[in-house]
Amino acid sequence: MAFDRVLVATMTPVWPLLNGEEKPMVITQVARSVTRAIAAAPFHIRLPVKSVSLFLSFCIVFISVGAGGPLARNLRAERFYHFLQRLPGPVDSVVRLYRSMTLLAFYEQAPVAKKLLGTQALHRLRA
Repeated sequence: MAFDRVLVATMTPVWPLLNGEEKPMVITQVARSVTRAIAAAPFHIRLPVKSVSLFLSFCIVFISVGAGGPLARNLRAERFYHFLQRLPGPVDSVVRLYRSMTLLAFYEQAPVAKKLLGTQALHRLRA
């Protein structure tokens, strides 16, 4: 869904090792993975998560208006998520759910894993 992509795009780590072609592909795959995982959840979990995430995505779009670029948009979104995570209630839980699912799906992507493992091997050789 579109609002899943908005949330995932702002929660995906800014990783300079991904080139210009890989990053949009990785974000698309991560958004698909998160959307599939939420769609597979039981209805009593899926309905509140979708409702809150719809609200969150509208807020992210609203606070992103006038941002200078993706980095500025992600910074504004991160401040907003940090604020929400200090509040009690279901919004905090949904933000944590999206953040954890996004990070897990991000590190499972082939281009990310390949470069991460290559970087680790390079560090081991230098040590």
